[in-house]
Amino acid sequence: MYDTVNLWLPFDKIGSYDLNKTCQNLTGITEHKKDDGQVYLSGYLDNYKVSISGQGVSFKGSLAKYFLPDNFHTLTRSDSCKAFEMMADEIGLPITKAKITRIDFAQNFLMRYKPEAYYSYLGESQYYKRQPQSKSLYYSNSIRQKVFYNKIAEGKSKRMELPNVWKGENVLRYEMRFKSRLTKQFNQPEITANILSDEKFYMVVFDKWLAEYQAINKINSFNYNTSDMNSPKDFRKQLELFAINIIGQDKIMQEIENLRHQKAFDKPEYYSRLKRDIRELCKIPELTTSSELVTELDKKVNDSKRYYR
Repeated sequence: MYDTVNLWLPFDKIGSYDLNKTCQNLTGITEHKKDDGQVYLSGYLDNYKVSISGQGVSFKGSLAKYFLPDNFHTLTRSDSCKAFEMMADEIGLPITKAKITRIDFAQNFLMRYKPEAYYSYLGESQYYKRQPQSKSLYYSNSIRQKVFYNKIAEGKSKRMELPNVWKGENVLRYEMRFKSRLTKQFNQPEITANILSDEKFYMVVFDKWLAEYQAINKINSFNYNTSDMNSPKDFRKQLELFAINIIGQDKIMQEIENLRHQKAFDKPEYYSRLKRDIRELCKIPELTTSSELVTELDKKVNDSKRYYR
């Protein structure tokens, strides 16, 4: 389930090395000069961009695409070990000693409907900014990003040959991007390439990927229910739900954030309290039901635990 893995290999981890051997399998090598006069080289090892400076070597790219024919599929735990061995042979450097600076962890799901149909049922997620796009849905903060997108649409936009088993299918990809401060995120003193194949670490990454999905507020469908309407208060409650359903829960949550920026309320806790009240209103069993699309996606994501190993 690994995809993008960025690496940094400082020279103090390398020892002596042969620059010619490192560069012999790189393509598109160019020389750059920084403002301070420092010269560095950059080139490509397959899809990986490799930059060699006076401090060390950086690698940025998809480990899945490097090792497999494409990144339609993701790397297993054991495949990551083989991929780094292949990279070390090609570039003549001790890749397993490299520090990991980014990990993307992802899985593709064959769905009943087009991926875009599911996005509207995925609401806010605490500590993230929800960013809907035409073919995707992003949740972003300063160190992480979770993304849902149409993998087939992405492949077609890049003119990639789709796997035969995907033709005519709806493929939704859920991807968790750990973009910075990885040692703090995973509570590790150091994270190097060799740890990706470690079972315990893999399970930790998987659990975070799963927990981040579960932390997203799922939006229920509204049921107009006259049998549960015994007073004007009940009617007003259903009227509120109806309005939320028409406007969109995500848009209302964003409006509350706008109010926060405008300092509309005297007490800061009012914003989170208002959000909580809306979430609770939208979960009333008698008036709302979970969408079949949410039920399907929940099951697909939770069932992926079989990929633990």
